[in-house]
Amino acid sequence: MSVHRGEWRVHASAVDDIRVIEDSLAWLCGDGVRISTQEEKSTLGAPMYTISASMTAKQSMFSLGRLERVSIEGILDSGVESRIDEDKFLHLRIDLAALSRGKGEVSLDKYTMVAKGRFKLEVYPGQSAYEVARSIFEGLI
Repeated sequence: MSVHRGEWRVHASAVDDIRVIEDSLAWLCGDGVRISTQEEKSTLGAPMYTISASMTAKQSMFSLGRLERVSIEGILDSGVESRIDEDKFLHLRIDLAALSRGKGEVSLDKYTMVAKGRFKLEVYPGQSAYEVARSIFEGLI
């Protein structure tokens, strides 16, 4: 059981160190993943950036493997089903400050800067998206 594809995305302001965020995403995703950075303007006109990394199935599993064990256990304990939407995407939020230190810590704080992850689960007829996600995380421990 696996994922079809994945993506990490970070929304940053002009005062954030974009290079550190790009390097952190590169570490999280592994070799061969292209990091793209788009400069935009916020609603009020201030410069902002969207930094993203799109991954294949193999790269997505590598990236999920970078999560800290305690974070994976926390996901399993709190219930994986709350992280899966109706389109069978698994959603994660990684603390950006921890990520810049080389740690994949899942964030529950809605006021901290995060890297948002979205992973399309590989679910076939007769399977439950919840069970697929649970199996992925149990395999990572």
